[in-house]
Amino acid sequence: MGLIYLQVRILDQLMLNSIPMKAIVSLGLALLLTACYMSKSLDKEVHVSIDPNIPVSIFNNGNSNFSAAGTEADYQQKFIEGMKAEFSSSQVVVDDANPEFNVRITELLITESTSTETVSDTTSEQNGMTFELTKLDYQAKGTLTRLKDNVVYNWSASKDDEEKVKSNRTVIQLATGGNKERNEYREKEFSSNEAVDLAWNIGRRAGNSVVKEIQRSLK
Repeated sequence: MGLIYLQVRILDQLMLNSIPMKAIVSLGLALLLTACYMSKSLDKEVHVSIDPNIPVSIFNNGNSNFSAAGTEADYQQKFIEGMKAEFSSSQVVVDDANPEFNVRITELLITESTSTETVSDTTSEQNGMTFELTKLDYQAKGTLTRLKDNVVYNWSASKDDEEKVKSNRTVIQLATGGNKERNEYREKEFSSNEAVDLAWNIGRRAGNSVVKEIQRSLK
């Protein structure tokens, strides 16, 4: 059964159960993005080596400091773990002894920034309150070399995430009957290790891009 078909069935069931349209639209977008970033598995096993030398550049242009939670080695390790996770689901085997392709990461760029968002809700006691929000942006690029003839393919990947101001009801509020008007605002904050954890996600997206280039090279 195709992934798109399953996504449509999920959305149909949500509509039948009277889930708010805003929530359905948000879920639909999330499912669509998931489909876009899922690589098609190869028809046969392909062996690759990964160059472990990953140049990591971190730029902090804001007032937060989440990116300082990890060392360069931490980001490199998480990135490789994410890439290998994508490979394992696509019949790509990491094999330094007898590879058919070499994967090289030429850049992992991490940018941290902050912005402000002010509550504009006259029904809320927090109307006019300003929240400072952090955004983490990841850019990765590199090459895939087919070793039998040294043909080089370029790949790239990106990932970002940011803190958000939310007013939806929490589990506790649902249980106690609180925030029925959804006018109590809070910040959905990053965890202390968010920046390092996101390196896994960009690594997986990079793996997805590499798999697509392998598919292209085998045509």
